[in-house]
Amino acid sequence: MAVDFPLLNDIPESPVGAQAKWYLGRMLTKGEGASTADEHHYTPEVSRRFTAHESDEKERAQWAAFAARMGELAKIELEAHSDFMLVARIETSKNQRWRLKLEVEPAGYHRISRLDWERQFEFKLDVRDATSADAAILADIERRCPIVLGDTKVYFERGTDYFAFARLMEEYVIGIASLDGIPAAVTCGAKHTVRIGGIDHPIVTVIHLRVLPEHQRKGLWGAANRVLDRFDDNTDGSNAYISVNNAGMQHGFINTPSKWDITALKMQLSAARRAAAPAGRAATRDDAAAMVAMLNAGHAREEMYLPYTIESLTARLERAPELYSWRNIRMTSRAIVGVWPAGESLCVVTEKDGKTTRSRRGVVLDYAFASGGEDEFVNLLKSACAALRDRGIDALSIFSSPASAGVDLIRSLADEVEEYNMWTPGLAAPSAATERGLYVDPIYF
Repeated sequence: MAVDFPLLNDIPESPVGAQAKWYLGRMLTKGEGASTADEHHYTPEVSRRFTAHESDEKERAQWAAFAARMGELAKIELEAHSDFMLVARIETSKNQRWRLKLEVEPAGYHRISRLDWERQFEFKLDVRDATSADAAILADIERRCPIVLGDTKVYFERGTDYFAFARLMEEYVIGIASLDGIPAAVTCGAKHTVRIGGIDHPIVTVIHLRVLPEHQRKGLWGAANRVLDRFDDNTDGSNAYISVNNAGMQHGFINTPSKWDITALKMQLSAARRAAAPAGRAATRDDAAAMVAMLNAGHAREEMYLPYTIESLTARLERAPELYSWRNIRMTSRAIVGVWPAGESLCVVTEKDGKTTRSRRGVVLDYAFASGGEDEFVNLLKSACAALRDRGIDALSIFSSPASAGVDLIRSLADEVEEYNMWTPGLAAPSAATERGLYVDPIYF
């Protein structure tokens, strides 16, 4: 589509200039005329980052949403350019300033090979990888950033071991953003592989994003997430979970593509109420093959579940053995339950109606049961509750979905059920998930 806007007159007639005019023209028209054919303007790597190209209607809606989020383009000034690279300073009607860097391939159709928007600030912004030396700072930011769920506020106290949850992950980065030298935001991203629609996809899960209340609406959300850019060339997309009751984050994700129709369910069992006698036996490395077979049979139909191998299960259980290992798993011939006593390093604080409550929870990281093993599974859960109670932990969390095997059984034991939406930008949400179920790996939640 030919675009004729005075705002674009200073963009040069060059391979990169042609793509810049097309791209900015789409923004100026709010997606008018957009279609799935627009995918051919990008290299595959860039295309996956910005759209799932599901339909012409969704393509136009995504452009319109992006234009609304950015605001009307008010001013464009070139900072640098060559035949294949362009840097522009852009101001919008929202009084925001941006730096756009666009590069194209030097041959062929000159597809867009790089497309980076960087917010420009009046203050000095520093974004870097966090290290163990930052543990107290990270914990303080998280403690001062409650999650608002209607009339309830929830925040976390991680004590001295902020990085406990991260050590269980295959590959992660935690970023910290500082405003004029003062730490103000933190985020975490973890790369791992999932299976969607029968295809294995490396993705990055974005979790634990926190921005101090006094510094919100300053662009620190996107700034902190810059540390995740290192995953762009080696992943097919990303995913994130948001509570259905978190109005603020739900609004922030309203224009994010690839929202799944099925929700994830986080169910809480009271350790004291459900505690029962020990059941099953502790697993060992010799059980790896049987465990893999049972776990895969129990979850293979669920979207987002990547079947285990003996090697991948062993790596999971030996990555951070002080937190979660073979000794944390109990099993019978027809059921298996593996629990991470996360409450030993994490306290969940809830404020509601002027009252403050504290909860320390264990988390079921791996579970399954074979046909006829339902009672054995229940007994293992109750046994886990007793073990947690004896360690001063008051609840057990387990994830499922409305279409997952055993969901009704787990619901019957739960004292509380929390519902979460999930998005996978860059990857289309599979329609079959509503029948197949959604698997949640709690390590990446």
